[in-house]
Amino acid sequence: MKTKILAIIFMMFCFSSYAQNNTFGPKEKLTYEIYYAFVTGAKMSLETKLITENDKQIYHVKAFGKTIGLVDKIYKISEDYQSWFDPNNKCLPSKSLEDVHEGATYNRKITVTFNNENNTINSTKSGEHSVKHDCYDIISAAYYLRTMDLSKLSPNEVINVNTWFGNEEWPLRVKYIKTETIKVGKLGKISCYQFVPVVEVSGVFTDKDALKLWISADDNKIPVRAQMSLLVGSAKVDLISYENLIHDIKFNK
Repeated sequence: MKTKILAIIFMMFCFSSYAQNNTFGPKEKLTYEIYYAFVTGAKMSLETKLITENDKQIYHVKAFGKTIGLVDKIYKISEDYQSWFDPNNKCLPSKSLEDVHEGATYNRKITVTFNNENNTINSTKSGEHSVKHDCYDIISAAYYLRTMDLSKLSPNEVINVNTWFGNEEWPLRVKYIKTETIKVGKLGKISCYQFVPVVEVSGVFTDKDALKLWISADDNKIPVRAQMSLLVGSAKVDLISYENLIHDIKFNK
């Protein structure tokens, strides 16, 4: 469950019908800090590049997070999620990578290739599997969500996307709550769509609405905040810097 919590956060950091992408560009970079109570415990970033593969231009997105400072000395974590996908074909992926290291003993590295024509995936951990139509990895799913027209959502409307994560098919469900203005650190105030991922109540979350996500209510639709209430305390992820957005963004002081 622990890795799935982090996966949900990565999904958020990347966001009705699909349109050609005009939301993110090939050099976009977003940087975040993760706070546990009042301690800055980790940093994470999202970087987007345009590359050529098999004579075709696709996107390569890397989401990387690692603990810092005191938290890093107590329990070191680094997580690297990467995705290769076609932005002009519903952001469907051709390949994904999970490279996770937690503490001194837990390590997981899995490469998954996607065959979208016959609805199969091939994992370096478990081999070939049949999957549902239009199956995503966690990063391509997030960028696909960013292409949607979020302004047309109604309160409590749920978005469903099928993903492959870890070693299983996993349905991602995200519920829109409302639009509100929040203050994001030193950047200032900005109007955002608030979402709640639909997750099972477990021994980690305090209740089914314990994880909240905020996406900028503009043409960029970049993630600006995640907030989690846990049995062992609370955590918050805030945007601290951004580079090469394809649309202007306005934070008010």
